[in-house]
Amino acid sequence: MTAPDLNVDHLFDGLIHGDRLSLARSITLVESRKNQDRIVAIQLMTLVDKHLQQCAKNMPSDQTLAGWTMAITGPPGVGKSTFIDKLGVQLVELGHRVAVLAIDPSSVRSGGSILGDKTRMHQLASRDEAYIRPSPSGSTHGGTSAATKEAIDLCLAAGYDTVLVETVGVGQNEIAVSDLVDWTLLLLMGRSGDDLQGIKRGIVEAADMVLVNKADSEGYEPALETQRYYQSALSLFPPHSLPGWKVPCLAISSVQEYGWENFWSTLKDLKALPELPDWIKNKRANQRVSSFQRMLNQALLEHWSSSQSRRTYLDLESDLRTGQISPSQAVWDRLKDWGLKE
Repeated sequence: MTAPDLNVDHLFDGLIHGDRLSLARSITLVESRKNQDRIVAIQLMTLVDKHLQQCAKNMPSDQTLAGWTMAITGPPGVGKSTFIDKLGVQLVELGHRVAVLAIDPSSVRSGGSILGDKTRMHQLASRDEAYIRPSPSGSTHGGTSAATKEAIDLCLAAGYDTVLVETVGVGQNEIAVSDLVDWTLLLLMGRSGDDLQGIKRGIVEAADMVLVNKADSEGYEPALETQRYYQSALSLFPPHSLPGWKVPCLAISSVQEYGWENFWSTLKDLKALPELPDWIKNKRANQRVSSFQRMLNQALLEHWSSSQSRRTYLDLESDLRTGQISPSQAVWDRLKDWGLKE
């Protein structure tokens, strides 16, 4: 079904009533780069935005937050999919409806993605209360895709009260995802000896919680060593922006029960902080501004490199490649051409 054939009101109605096919179609729509799809996607997301805003206003007085979104990030091979599989099942058993957005890396040559994370979450994938959506990262940096924020909102509108985002796993620079979610959880592996490297800024500084995974079998002692190291290093970081919260570093096993009781206890302490609701509301407000800036940058670049201005764009690209103009001068000249600079 193409975008012009879609009835936006019908699609939206199915979405907010939890129809999985409507959710899948909606995410496909916002991920599309076709102009006709984008027009329909804007109409849909406008309805979704109004719906989510109304849901937030209608929250019962004994509840403070509508939904919970969390990113699980970390280097490749750290066990993010296995951790999410176990976490998601436990959340379902606690009565939550869980959506997982698994971002897979796209090939820099072909642009294709394997999209295999769903197969590594077999326990969660079998639960009716869970929805798992693999998405390609495309050309987007920071471990996410261009439509990750829209996909998060669509999952929330479909009634999934917990949305987990698994990032690509590109390393220390996955900080973009922290601007899309309520909470960022960094997963690390245990190291030993010279393998322990100095703490880096970037994603470690953006993390709200740090877990050292694979604290089992031969990885148990290295995990505890790494935990002690990061606990010490995190104490040197500036205070967290949430009053009363100190970023914890816990050791855990995604295949055994070790560390999970401590993990849930730490989350309980977090939810008990009186400043958390206002902190989350402010963060979500900032997310809306960040989304606008991201979409504006993308739209301007795509518009200028479109067929309407294609020749000018290609000429400038050639001049940049051959060194006839510097990137900074090229930007300044374009702003002058558009009347944005004198």
